[in-house]
Amino acid sequence: MRFVIHIGSHDVRAALVRLLDAWRSLTCSSMELFDWTPDLEPAPGILFWDLDDGPPPAVLHRDEALVLCSSSSRAAISSYAIHPAGFLRKPIRMPEFQAVLHRCVDFWWDSLERLEIVSDRCRFRLPLYDVVWAESARRGCLIHSSRAAIPAHEPLASLESRLARPIFLRCQRGFLVNLCHVRRLDTLGFHMSDGAVVPLSRNSRAGAAERYRQLCLLRHGETGEIRNA
Repeated sequence: MRFVIHIGSHDVRAALVRLLDAWRSLTCSSMELFDWTPDLEPAPGILFWDLDDGPPPAVLHRDEALVLCSSSSRAAISSYAIHPAGFLRKPIRMPEFQAVLHRCVDFWWDSLERLEIVSDRCRFRLPLYDVVWAESARRGCLIHSSRAAIPAHEPLASLESRLARPIFLRCQRGFLVNLCHVRRLDTLGFHMSDGAVVPLSRNSRAGAAERYRQLCLLRHGETGEIRNA
């Protein structure tokens, strides 16, 4: 995914790059960063433009989404005439940042990393972002996506090795979860976005809770990484 940045302040730019890097970790996507220049080759992507540094270019690439930011709330009203994909008030916070990128999903969907699965003689590729949780099964494992439960012809340990990303956690021997799809953690275990409850063993609870805490911090832009246990 191509992101182009036009922000004069070093601190604001650095903060935006940290948010982009956190978002990349949360969505398991690829990312390329460019600083905007008048002679930058046009290409599909998302352009972040700081209105405090001047107006955006009059003509944009037809496959480019424009996201504006400013320290002034009045700038949001005046920017409607430019038809941006979103407006971010500085300092930019992670929840608003994610909401704006969600509206630009058509631009970054193809950049998501994907998991190749063989199931019932069919082979297809599922975005890692869409893997909710997985469990051991008799002849391999069962992968629960946001749309369906998919039987896969490989053991859970093999699947875990292919999901070596910070957002995935083997919370006990028979279960693996995508921490981004955890809605809460209590004494019963992880409550997932599809309504399932994934149990935790007594020995794994402390480590799993710490990883989930790190994920929550990352989701709100308060830390830079999720450390693997």
